[in-house]
Amino acid sequence: MTAAVLFDLYETLITESTTRPTRASALAAALGLEEKAYRTEWKQRRPRIVRGEMSFVDALTEISESLTGRVDVAAIHHLRDERIREKAAAYARIENDVGALVAELAARGIALAVISNGFQEDVVGWTDCSLAASFKCAIFSCTEHVAKPDPEIYLRAVRQLGAHPSATVYIGDGADDELGGAERAGLRPARAAWYVRAAPRHGTWAELTNGEDVLRFVAAG
Repeated sequence: MTAAVLFDLYETLITESTTRPTRASALAAALGLEEKAYRTEWKQRRPRIVRGEMSFVDALTEISESLTGRVDVAAIHHLRDERIREKAAAYARIENDVGALVAELAARGIALAVISNGFQEDVVGWTDCSLAASFKCAIFSCTEHVAKPDPEIYLRAVRQLGAHPSATVYIGDGADDELGGAERAGLRPARAAWYVRAAPRHGTWAELTNGEDVLRFVAAG
């Protein structure tokens, strides 16, 4: 019997399909840097930012120093503030179907948690999100210092919920090998296909296209 459901955040509970925030890999021009060199430097640092080992500001500062020997502190802080604003916009646009699904699961006594890979700036809006009150815990890579698909990040949520992996479902769009990671952690994964239609290239997962699919999948556990 399913006792807990862990949800991915972006493109599962919330979507950026309408807000279209600026990608961090596309900030070269705003910093006066050569694009290809910036992307190379950014790619090297991104995993550390996701795990909370380096801040977004420190990464942009290091890259600027590395490529030009100069740092535009005002521009970097502006980009950080802009990222917070852009990311927060998605939290204010909860689809009715998603809200109804979360409310129904909570009403059935299912313990809920959210797990997300992201920067510190990306999760600022969660506490004010209308969904947050229904979730018993939120596990963010930038504060936990571990990221999907490492099984540990799922197991931390399971432990906080007081559940067992075998009685826990994980639902996400499939990015970052998150479904494979959930399976390796002993959870029962399924893919949220209501925002991201294209399935991951690796693995075969149950496809859930709406709330009714989710409720059936949870009930079958």
